[in-house]
Amino acid sequence: MKVKESRLKPLAAKRKYFAILLAAVLVFSATSSCTRVMAHVLKLTPKENKVTVAKNVMIPMRDGVRLAMDLYKPRKDGKFPVVLCRLPYGKDLLGEMGRLFAQRGYIFIIQDCRATFHSEGDVFIPFVSDEPDGRDTLKWISDQPWFNGSMAMWGASYFGYTQWVIADNNPYLKCFHPQITTPNLYQAIFTGGAFHYALATGWSQGVGKQHKASALSIVVSKSPKFKKDEGIFNMPLQPEFKYSFEELGAMSIEDLSVALGLAPKDAPTRPYPDAVEKMIKLFSYPGFACQLRVFNYFDRYQDVKAPAFLISGWYDIFLEAQLGDFVQMKKRAPEPARTGTRLVVGPWGHADLGYPEAGKDARTMELFRKMFDIEWYDYWVKGVKNQTADMAPLKIYVMGKNLWRNENEWPLARTRYTSYYLHGQGHAGSAAGDGKISIDAPGFESTDEFSYDPLDPVPSMGGNNLIIEGGAMDQKGVEERKDVLVFTSAALNQELEVTGPIRMRLFAASSATDTDFTAKLCVVKANGQSFNLADGIIRARYRHGYDKPELLKPGAVIEYELNMWATSYAFQAGEKIRIQVSSSNFPRFDRNSNCGGAGGEGCVKKAYQTIYHDQKHPSRVILPVIPGNY
Repeated sequence: MKVKESRLKPLAAKRKYFAILLAAVLVFSATSSCTRVMAHVLKLTPKENKVTVAKNVMIPMRDGVRLAMDLYKPRKDGKFPVVLCRLPYGKDLLGEMGRLFAQRGYIFIIQDCRATFHSEGDVFIPFVSDEPDGRDTLKWISDQPWFNGSMAMWGASYFGYTQWVIADNNPYLKCFHPQITTPNLYQAIFTGGAFHYALATGWSQGVGKQHKASALSIVVSKSPKFKKDEGIFNMPLQPEFKYSFEELGAMSIEDLSVALGLAPKDAPTRPYPDAVEKMIKLFSYPGFACQLRVFNYFDRYQDVKAPAFLISGWYDIFLEAQLGDFVQMKKRAPEPARTGTRLVVGPWGHADLGYPEAGKDARTMELFRKMFDIEWYDYWVKGVKNQTADMAPLKIYVMGKNLWRNENEWPLARTRYTSYYLHGQGHAGSAAGDGKISIDAPGFESTDEFSYDPLDPVPSMGGNNLIIEGGAMDQKGVEERKDVLVFTSAALNQELEVTGPIRMRLFAASSATDTDFTAKLCVVKANGQSFNLADGIIRARYRHGYDKPELLKPGAVIEYELNMWATSYAFQAGEKIRIQVSSSNFPRFDRNSNCGGAGGEGCVKKAYQTIYHDQKHPSRVILPVIPGNY
């Protein structure tokens, strides 16, 4: 893989680039030619109308708080369909999007979320008020004389989430377009019980303070530095709550805010200034997040009647959850949502390129074009016959051989799940060791051992990240460490495509009562460079599930299952498959103190880990192999 130099530049340089890009958008959006340029670049249909704009229209919510929105309308009489976009990043950023839609016969409404920018409210608590505020906004729109009864929605990331929370039981919705997002946020906050530390804390420090900020650049330009003693997990098995997770999950937003100490009892919709910080601390417990309505959607897909056009990337922070959204819509949603929902997964991160060797037909501009597909709206809202009717249910980009391919389902029905077993004679530490993987089952083999020191964690190098550097990155620095076990296949003699969900079955013992185990799938190029494709983690206490935490008996051999999310990569002849095994990946995930909740917040211990890979303990990664002839 020829990695472009820009992919390996310091994080600050990348964030600076996005800040400059944002500034450019703001500058050019003030010019009359910007809309024409955007329409040309995005390959949109010709405009039909001139546009009128109403800025900062204030509408009341059920508690009297007023939210600000801008309306972009065709400059002619009549009733029109509405495309709604609600976001916390500042509605002024999307003015040109409003013009593009209005020129093509839609009323585009952009609304600042509660307590952000021009909207009223005391403190912005992410996600908490988006459903009731969204429902109240729908009611207001439905009462307007210019509304023709048909609605759609648009947006990415947070403003993809705001679509989902009002997509169910929505009588006006004809289609929606949630991109690089999910309503099942707990899956983007936890993997295997480990907290997505850099994502959650870095994002909340920026966007969580939008009531004090003035631009999205507070997120994209931030280059956090993590302290030696932060992000260390050592919580008791169960929190000292007055209520169970199930009881908290069943509460209304108002009652929940009071119960968690986020707002006073006499003013439950008026949160305390430190409410965001308190909320983050509660996420030490994945069982809590799973139960909250604002973080899970499992009982709601069956009430979504409108088709969704989903966009994701193999290196996006929401990949795992968004694949699940697609599966659930195809399984549980009524018509036309069930057959009409579509998913595109490209070689992208969170609105950027994740795989640097992608072809020109899959680079970042192609992502943007798919994010602004007005034909999707014309088809479902206006009944226009166009290419939307011919879209495959699923379109994926296969990295490695760099091509787009249409599919019908996820996971692919023709998948052959193939076990690749770990092998070695006890010296797999670092890429210079003797660790190997193959499809041959193990015999009598020595164990591999390493020590995990929470104060010297394995640094995150790429992956499904935001805030810190993500995507495919050279793994040399990681694979030189002795606390990273490296298992590598022989060079392949023919192409091997791996497309689908990846799991690892790992037999391990630890000296600690609680610890973590990590795994990473990599490709080793013919020149010896190793690049990450997918990774996963398991927090030992959650090996039986988030609702059944249990500490370890030191020295006991346990079989763990690690969810490594998914990928689509075609290993080429001469390349090798590689698996890394360790106990940390920081700051992508928080680091386990190894103390099992004892000793207080300052407790940190080294853990001595033993990995088994023999006939009785066949540690293996299970790869979704796609047959070559299909």
